[in-house]
Formats: sequence, C-alpha cells, structure tokens
Amino acid sequence: MGMLSGERHEKILRELEMRGTLTVNGFAEKTGLSTMTIRRDLTQLAAQGLLRRVHGGAVPVPSERSGDTVHRRSRQPLATLGLIVPTTGYYFPEVIRGAEAAARELNARLILGVSNYSPEDEHRQLQRMVANSVDGILLATAGSLEPGSPTFELLSGLRIPVVLVERSSRVFESVMSDHSHGAELALEHLASLGHRRIGLAVATSPTAPWLRESHERMVAKLGLETDAPIMEYVRSVVGAGNNQKEFAKFLRDCRRTETHAALVLPDEEAITLINLAEEAGLEVPEDLAIVAYDDEVADLAPVPLTSIAPPKRDVGHAAVAMCMERLGGKTGSTVSPALRRVSLAPKLIIRESTVTGEDAE
Repeated sequence: MGMLSGERHEKILRELEMRGTLTVNGFAEKTGLSTMTIRRDLTQLAAQGLLRRVHGGAVPVPSERSGDTVHRRSRQPLATLGLIVPTTGYYFPEVIRGAEAAARELNARLILGVSNYSPEDEHRQLQRMVANSVDGILLATAGSLEPGSPTFELLSGLRIPVVLVERSSRVFESVMSDHSHGAELALEHLASLGHRRIGLAVATSPTAPWLRESHERMVAKLGLETDAPIMEYVRSVVGAGNNQKEFAKFLRDCRRTETHAALVLPDEEAITLINLAEEAGLEVPEDLAIVAYDDEVADLAPVPLTSIAPPKRDVGHAAVAMCMERLGGKTGSTVSPALRRVSLAPKLIIRESTVTGEDAE
C-alpha cells in the first residue's frame, strides 16, 4: 500500500527541516515515490505556505512567512532513529542514556530494540525498524558482521545512515570506545607499580580481541615477562560468579608463574578472582593486584577494584549525533562523505585493588 498524502507531506516537510533543501529526483530515489507524485505534493504544500518551490525541488519558507506553522513543527521530531543493543542489563544502559540525551538535544525520536545476543532476533528487529521507515539505524551487533551475514546484507542495502555502536567495521560508520588504549592504561598502571608479569583474563566478546592484542603489544613495549597466564573464557549463561573453575585455574597459573597482577574483563569476574584469592589466603593488592575492565560494579567489590571505564554514555551520545549529521540534522552542516570511525578514550580509575591507602581515588 502506498503512502497517504498526509504521510507524504509530513516526510517532505521533515526532509526540508533536516536538510534545508529537497530535490525531486533525490527524494524520489530515497522514498520510492514517483517524481510526478512528489511534484504534485510540493505544489500543494507551496499553496499552503509551508514551502517554496524552486527549480528541481523546494526549500523552506522563511520563518516570518510561515509563522505559527514553523513554531508548531519545530516541536515535532526531525527524525526517528532505531537503536538495537544486545542487552539492557549490562554495559549498555549508559550507552542508551547517552543516546537518549543526544536525541533530546537534536530533536530526534529514539526507538529501542534488544537482541539478547541473538543474531536472528537482531535481524528481525532490523527488518521491523526498516519496515516502519526509521530514518537511521544505530546498532551494537549481537554476532558476526562479516560480508554475507544476514545483518551485513540487510544494512548494506539500506539508503539511510547506519552507525555501529561499540563495534568496528571497514564498511559502516562507527563510534566505539578505544579498548586498545584502555588496556594500555591498565598495563602501564600495573607496570608503574613494579609488576613484571601481568596476567590477562577476558570473556569472549567483541572487546576481547582488542585487550589481547594490546596486552601482547604492551608486554613487548614495557619489556615485561612473557610467561604470565592468558585466559579467554566463555561466560556462564547462569550469571556472574559461575566461572569459578576457569578462575581457580587462572589463579593457580598466576601463583605457579609468580604473576602478581592481572587485567580482568568484566568486573563481575574480577570479583570472582578476588574471592578466590582471599579463600587461598592471598591479599589484594599485596599478593595480587587486579584491574577490572568495564567499571560497571567495580566500586562495589569486596576490595574496590581499580578499573578501566569506557566512555559508554559519550559513545551513545556521539553515535546519535553522527547519525543526525548524516541526515543533515544540523542547520547548514556539511558533512564529509568520507567514512568516519570515531574512537573515544576510556579512563583509569584507581581504587584499592592495586594500591593501598591515600593513593586510591
């Protein structure tokens, strides 16, 4: 079923608000409407004083001519953006809050979808959002985004802006935390305390490869010993603290190699390591210094955890801003067509799990 005239008029006026101009051919390609239908709609809207016809398209009327109409429309969302995240229970709540804040500032409507780490659910939600004519997509993928995957193929065929959130791609624009830099901060901090062996325990996730690569690079750069234990594990679906076996072995490996420092992803499993260390008669940080990665619950640990805090809220905010810029949401903005990949730096928060007393923040 085609769009009703009211829907078409709304889309035309919204396009003018976002971009400041509209061409008949460009709008026809974007919406699938015929050029004849668009010209007829432009003529009707011009007769109502809502736009001004120019050769090949239309421009907004000056605000003093449209009066109350412009004021009334300015309160309507300029765009509707679909945001799909893997979960709302860990890490992503702050990302969502940042996206919501940017949407309010930029007069956009945000629609949230949750994939629960299911590529199939993610694909269905994307299809639904596209069918509902969202103006842009923000996506933290649940699975692979390799060429040939259903999500990749769907996104590649869209004519609307796509921004990946906390994910990287050579094909799509993205905003993410610089996890490599975060791991560098952790290793530099532990090395500055005199640790020569720094272990690494990371849950399998999109973040894990960045931490592993950075750990390997920094061990070489700082001249650290190379026999510290490195573990990548699959987190138990039951919940936090259910990777006891893996971390018991990791702790044994730390003791065997005389490793007295470790970087652990995520916070919850860093807490597991604290508990196991204390049960073994070890003290944190005297016998084992621990840096947690994520800073979700690090300050609530039995020994408050020094942590690397990714700028989650800023990532969400910047992703919405990037999408709106691509839509022309900022008056008079000219955005380069070059693919943009934005990385935001995490910060180190020093607490009692690596230092004692007044040195902790």
